[in-house]
Amino acid sequence: MKSEFRGMTRLLLVAVGLGLGLSTNNAFSQDQGNSSAGSKDLFNSRCAMCHGADGHGSEMGKSLKVKDLTSKEVQSQSDDQLIHVITDGQNNMPPFKSSLKKEEISGLVRYLRTLK
Repeated sequence: MKSEFRGMTRLLLVAVGLGLGLSTNNAFSQDQGNSSAGSKDLFNSRCAMCHGADGHGSEMGKSLKVKDLTSKEVQSQSDDQLIHVITDGQNNMPPFKSSLKKEEISGLVRYLRTLK
């Protein structure tokens, strides 16, 4: 039963992630991806569902064993490594390469650096 629940939860996460990606209509412009406030808004709309607004992980994210974005493990990764994870996905995290612009992903990495 637990295994079935985990599978359903993972499927839901991927479906939500893909749904968010497919439903974008350029609500976040290139300027927003480059601005601190725009990157925070983007994080809150796309990432906080699993990673939590503070980066420590939401309840759903913790059940999926998402990384704590404030941890030394994550913060010690290079910008290129973080860009790769956001772009191509990793473990339970879906890829965002088709739904976010490169500038938006770079803005998210800059914003992740502010999480403590």
